Amino acid sequence: LLDARAALEALRNPRQHGGVRVRLQEAFDASKTNALKRFHQDFFGRANSGTDPRSVGLASVAAFATEAATLKELLAQATRYPFLTSLKPVSERVGKLADKDYAYLLNQLPEFQDPLLDAKQDLLDPIKTFMAGAQRTAYDETISYLREEEANFSDLAPADVQALQDLAASPAPYRGQVLPLARTALNFLRIEIIKRLATERATGLSILDERETQLRAAPDFQSLPEVAVQEVMHRSMEARKTIGEARFIPAIRDRISRYVAQDFPAQLAVASRLAAALKAASSGKPTDKVNETTGKEPTYLAASSLRVSCSLSYIASEPDLDKWLAALRAAAVSELKKGNRISL
Repeated sequence: LLDARAALEALRNPRQHGGVRVRLQEAFDASKTNALKRFHQDFFGRANSGTDPRSVGLASVAAFATEAATLKELLAQATRYPFLTSLKPVSERVGKLADKDYAYLLNQLPEFQDPLLDAKQDLLDPIKTFMAGAQRTAYDETISYLREEEANFSDLAPADVQALQDLAASPAPYRGQVLPLARTALNFLRIEIIKRLATERATGLSILDERETQLRAAPDFQSLPEVAVQEVMHRSMEARKTIGEARFIPAIRDRISRYVAQDFPAQLAVASRLAAALKAASSGKPTDKVNETTGKEPTYLAASSLRVSCSLSYIASEPDLDKWLAALRAAAVSELKKGNRISL
């Protein structure tokens, strides 16, 4: 926009410009200018620095552009904060106003003034305050705990975790009691899960203690030198380490189940092999045949792994118990006939 002197110079020197567009400057009623200045103050929270209709309008255009960039940055975080998607309609409207001519803002103020001021009160201010303050920190901490500790929630009552799930699903966590309730639940869960982890860890270690006692009482184990003992007990030490470092209750249970079903039978087998090798070395008669029935090293099978063929779905009486025990015995005998040993 050129003043009179610059416009005259431009018309005299057309080589300096690809074209010159001339139009009359629009006159605006003072009330429109004052109304836009008031809106600017109310919506953007700062005074409009303009002194005439044009400068007032341009200042508002620039402010809309800044606000559009701010809202775009917030929407870019919607993956982490899903409730920010509620800003999309306002962001689109503000972006369109940032592209308008200043005259449009002066003339069409009644069209967008009330909807934007309502949006400022209902969405923009609460969300900006939330995202810039302690509430966001509390939200991040709570949602992170919900996602990271989910595996530990399986033993808890659904109601204990519901407040955290409500916060994650809330379209407006910056309103009401949804965040305070989630924080209260979070404090409870932290204490409760620590207790349950400690209990589960103690249970797992006690099972390892029992199995180690059984190992040390086995005839094959008692004849082993310390080096061989360490080789046998290596699996127990690994299980203890895993249980001690585990963050999740199911991980402790899975590790104990795997130890009972796989590691403990393997330890018995290693002890038998080392004891046989030691006996062969002391007698001067090398042999790799340990089991007299099969002529092979014995294979240990966990009792819980026996495939029992029984038509019962449950045991409700002594006859049922007898039937199940007979089926269990048959399964065990079948494995013994194969030359296998059954770990208990």
